[in-house]
Amino acid sequence: MNAISLIDKQRLDLIDHHYLEVFPDDGVEIDIVLSGICGTDLAVLAGREEGQTDVIRGHEAVGMIVKVGKDVTHLRTGMRVVVDPNEYCGSCEPCRSAKTHLCNGGSNSGLDIAGINKHGAFAERFITRERFVHCLPDDMSWETGVLIEPVACILNNIDQASIQAGERVLLLGSGPMSLVAQLLLRAMGVTTLATDLNPYRIKFGRSLGLDVMHADELELRMQDQSKADAVIDTVGNQIDTAIQFVRRGGRILLFGFNGDYHYQLPVKYFLVNAISIIAAGEYNQHFPRALRMAGMLPELGKLVTQYYPLEAYPAAFDSLLNDPSAPTIKSVFMPNPKYL
Repeated sequence: MNAISLIDKQRLDLIDHHYLEVFPDDGVEIDIVLSGICGTDLAVLAGREEGQTDVIRGHEAVGMIVKVGKDVTHLRTGMRVVVDPNEYCGSCEPCRSAKTHLCNGGSNSGLDIAGINKHGAFAERFITRERFVHCLPDDMSWETGVLIEPVACILNNIDQASIQAGERVLLLGSGPMSLVAQLLLRAMGVTTLATDLNPYRIKFGRSLGLDVMHADELELRMQDQSKADAVIDTVGNQIDTAIQFVRRGGRILLFGFNGDYHYQLPVKYFLVNAISIIAAGEYNQHFPRALRMAGMLPELGKLVTQYYPLEAYPAAFDSLLNDPSAPTIKSVFMPNPKYL
């Protein structure tokens, strides 16, 4: 089958891959319908993050079940499903303590994540185990389904930061994850304000009824408002800006990926102003809730704006990496377009 693999540092290629492992008794084989390109994939190709070579990328995926193992009880062929890529072992101490996001019993001595440190879903087919597969509701589109994993990520951050209805949240950056967060927070009764540099993203966010502005306008806008209860840095290098606009006793959430970014922490300022820095890590059993919440967000599927066959991966990544003003929100691969 065709698949997109990281064959060298910052280099992808389309390969012919065949699963050689014995199909597990609780295994589920899935024809991938959509697989989302994530900011993590872009960070690896841009050199801001390390990536494991010889691994098929892709960790946001929906598809159709084509085969199940003899011990599978709740799934069957022909079901539309979404994949949870965080494959915890279930037996290490963190897993037994209901902290599966901190799993240290995987094959990589930590949490096994499809598309990150084991084969993922930029492929025509994907094999996983039953507990990492969730059914899509009949009335949920493929486009909404492929954003369930991002919704789970956002929910984890909301939980860790204890963001509540009635609070005000500033989001720095309005890429796909930020827009998912804005829609989710709005549905929860949270007031959001967001920034971006890309005119298309600003216009797109506003078309959804969201309050999005150019980053250069933020200081003037905030002069007439109280500071935010929480600031989410979705870019990965915006702590300086976050400090300016978070209230005393507020929270700064680290969300974007940039391994090259370092920040010298003014400890006294954070202590005196009781500002918390929150790094939520991986989500922990958030998929069932993410599916319920996504069903309440009719605009969610609109975030998918670009579709590519696997063979067109150079064009897909070239646009996302090299054109900061590209009219793009969420780009996805469609390995099996027959299902669309």
